[in-house]
Amino acid sequence: MDSKDRIQPDRADNRNENTNSTANTDHITIEIIEYSPTSYKKYQKSVRDLEHIKALKNIPENYVRWINVDGVDDETALKELGDAFHIHPLIIKSISNTNERAKIEEYKDSLHVIAKMLYYSNNELVVEQLNLILGTNYVITFGETRGDVFDSIRDHIRAEGSPVRNYSSDYLMYLILDALTESYFDILENLQEQIDTLEDQVMEKTDQDNLLEIRRIKKELMKISKYIWPLRDVASLLGREAMKLISPFTEPYLRDVYNRIVQAIDATEICRDLLSGLADLHLSNTSNRLNEIMKVLTVISTIFIPLTFIAGIYGMNFAYMPELKLPWGYAATWGVMLTIAGCMVYYFKKKKWF
Repeated sequence: MDSKDRIQPDRADNRNENTNSTANTDHITIEIIEYSPTSYKKYQKSVRDLEHIKALKNIPENYVRWINVDGVDDETALKELGDAFHIHPLIIKSISNTNERAKIEEYKDSLHVIAKMLYYSNNELVVEQLNLILGTNYVITFGETRGDVFDSIRDHIRAEGSPVRNYSSDYLMYLILDALTESYFDILENLQEQIDTLEDQVMEKTDQDNLLEIRRIKKELMKISKYIWPLRDVASLLGREAMKLISPFTEPYLRDVYNRIVQAIDATEICRDLLSGLADLHLSNTSNRLNEIMKVLTVISTIFIPLTFIAGIYGMNFAYMPELKLPWGYAATWGVMLTIAGCMVYYFKKKKWF
């Protein structure tokens, strides 16, 4: 397949709008896309169509069927799908548990992959678990909420004459994993832009809010890194170990996914180093600002030391102080004090102490 035919998945910020921000949804829908080299069909079912779900197993020859389930809180629907496609009970259990770590499990006639889908919603980083089941001529994906980052895949499949239609279900699995990986890069690109903006703010002025923002971005990076690292091992196994459901044609593409995940991990480390540098820069600016303040206060205090000494001398109440009776004594004292202060300011300026 030509590099120009390779799908570029949608950016994370173009993700479909969620109708519910929580993991559980009140209305679970099932989207079905089936295609062959010469045909394409898309339709939807709800959990009320359970009697028709079992028919999804009957896939025409040379067809690939993608079943996308939005919502994982309906145990009846999950059980029906499991019975229809002979999904192992452990997979059904993993789908219900949304805190699973990214992993891959090979069964008799299916392959189960767990990964994390990351995206921004209302400027908040959201983590959604994705369960992917690969069969001989089908792919089933389970998401926690409605919407995903797979619109570009749907568009590419829908396009008449699309080369994707000529490939089997394992290539569709590659496209889904590649779209997830692309969404990671979109998240990291967003964070890098935030870091660049924050760097300008730190250089401009020292503000406690900047330090809080550094900590917030650092926590997001730790969360992203936590979910990307395990997926690296999954992609490594998919691209290097012989699995009966993965054709030799698709293996190089899966290795490409592995390489891109490694690049995403490197990008998280770079962002983390930039944040550490920003934190050091913030502390350094704070120290420099404090030093500047202390320097000004020190100069002022130093100027007033001899003036205080003179004022202290003539503030003593001795009976015999010749200058006290001179008519020009007050003016002379002020003259001496101003001359001393002016000389000290000139000296400090010449030394560039302030």
